[in-house]
Amino acid sequence: MTERTYRPIEVFATATTIRGWRKEAIAGQPETGGFAIISDEGDYLPGGEGTAPTPLTYFVAGAALCLLSQVTQVSKMKKIAIHNEQVKTLVRFHEEGSVLAGTRQGFCDGWEIQLSLESDHSPEEIRELYRLAHRMCFAEAALREGARPASVHFLNGQPLEV
Repeated sequence: MTERTYRPIEVFATATTIRGWRKEAIAGQPETGGFAIISDEGDYLPGGEGTAPTPLTYFVAGAALCLLSQVTQVSKMKKIAIHNEQVKTLVRFHEEGSVLAGTRQGFCDGWEIQLSLESDHSPEEIRELYRLAHRMCFAEAALREGARPASVHFLNGQPLEV
C-alpha cells in the first residue's frame, strides 16, 4: 500500500421521497458510483412504518464505520496485527419547540464512542493507532471542527433565499 500525502475525497447523496416518511438516497463517490439507501421512521411519527433504518441511524452507523475504516488503515500501514476490532457508538439527540410556531429545533446532546480490538502489540502501539484513527476519521472531524454546510435552496427551479 502506497501512502499518499494528499487525496481529495468527494461523497454525494441525492435523497427523494418514495412516500410519506419512506425515503431513498442514492449515495456514493464518483469513483465507485451510487448505492441506494432506504430510510423510514417508526410509528412514533404518524405515517412512519419502521420498514428501514431512520436517517439518524445511518448517520450514527456511518460515523462508527468511518472510524473503524481508519483503524483498519492505520493497522495496515503500520503493520500492526489486530483482530476483533469493534466500534460502539451511542448518540443522544432531542428536539424541542413547535413546528407550527416555527420554534422546533433538533439538538445533539452528546456522543459516546467505545473502540476495542485485540492485538499482541504493545499498549503504546495500540494507543498511537487509536490516536491516529480518531484524527483521521472524517466523520469525527466534521463534528469536532463544526463544519457547517453551505445550503442553497430552490423553489420551482428558482433560487430561494432562506
